[in-house]
Amino acid sequence: MNLTDLARVHDDDLGDDPAGQASGAGARTLLTSIMSEPPGQGGRPRARRLRGPVPWLASAAGLAAAATLVVTVVVAPDGPVPNPSPTTASPGIQPSARQVLLAAASAVMKVPTSGAYWRTTTISGMDAISPDRGYVIRRRFSREEWLARRPGAQSWWISQYLGAKPLTDEDEAAWRKAGSPTEWRYPLDMTEYVGVNSSEVVRAAAEEKVATRLRGKWKGSGGTLAKERITWDEIRRIPSGERELRAYLEQRITAHAKGGGNDPEWRESALQGSCMEVFSLPVSPAVRASAYRILATFPKMTSLGKVKDPLGRTGEALGYQTRDSIRAGTNQIVMVIDPETGMPLSQSSTSTIGLADGRTVEVTGFWALRRMGWTDEKPSLPAKRD
Repeated sequence: MNLTDLARVHDDDLGDDPAGQASGAGARTLLTSIMSEPPGQGGRPRARRLRGPVPWLASAAGLAAAATLVVTVVVAPDGPVPNPSPTTASPGIQPSARQVLLAAASAVMKVPTSGAYWRTTTISGMDAISPDRGYVIRRRFSREEWLARRPGAQSWWISQYLGAKPLTDEDEAAWRKAGSPTEWRYPLDMTEYVGVNSSEVVRAAAEEKVATRLRGKWKGSGGTLAKERITWDEIRRIPSGERELRAYLEQRITAHAKGGGNDPEWRESALQGSCMEVFSLPVSPAVRASAYRILATFPKMTSLGKVKDPLGRTGEALGYQTRDSIRAGTNQIVMVIDPETGMPLSQSSTSTIGLADGRTVEVTGFWALRRMGWTDEKPSLPAKRD
């Protein structure tokens, strides 16, 4: 079975199969076949260790926004969050990025279409350089989103800061040499730093959960698309065909562009990001499948092999590079998906920066999904509320 045959799996093939199963008659056969094909252009050997921020994770506000861009329908166990890492290579030829994405489009998961809330739960991480530029610390956050479907019903974000600590053993040694600080105060001039805001104070200790009532323009929103909120009515009108969805996303990107909108590289990166945002929305399996097919058209997307995502789940890693909007250089973007179920598991971005002692280190931002789907449950709200 070749890739042309897989591309002809139509949207209506994705409609009525059980959640977690390959959608449409013969889709499982297609999946098995495509994953065993020799790779086309873009196939790569197994990747190096993967760590990484998404470009919009350059600030705490960006991190909060990025936490809305994730989707899956499984629950990961609680506990420490490991760094993404390669798994042991299995025999056979590594499929190309296009093969992985088209397989995911064929196996895209169906989620229930009824419920009072659209709920997502994510873990996010962001690396920062210490104020003395001596080592790297990693901050972690969790967030639940409870978006109410019924007009007038209250929606909530439940957030928690999970603390910060040195990233590696080498960073821990430098931290101890600096006196083992439990908080880090940053200057107004952030030219030499990443992952923090001007005059920010970062603390090592975790904090209690906080519930935030969605107000103003966020009240009644069903999520974000092209970095802007989207209403429930707009979500229902998102087209499911691949060409129609691409045109819709490009139009929305243009309408909300805040600069650089005519740069082809910027537009390509924005379209990739918007496809990822689609996965977080309460859309049909057909729309999700088309978003995967759009991603499969990007020639710069490369296969990086099987890895463990930040929650320890195994998936296929796909990578591409973007320009670093803050510093000269590039960011390596890595998304991890499960092609057998069509689930995006995580996304990360890696860039490099120099420390005061001359070392060059990687800094990372990531999100990883714990849970997504419709529910009739009500949020368990903590005592602390905004």
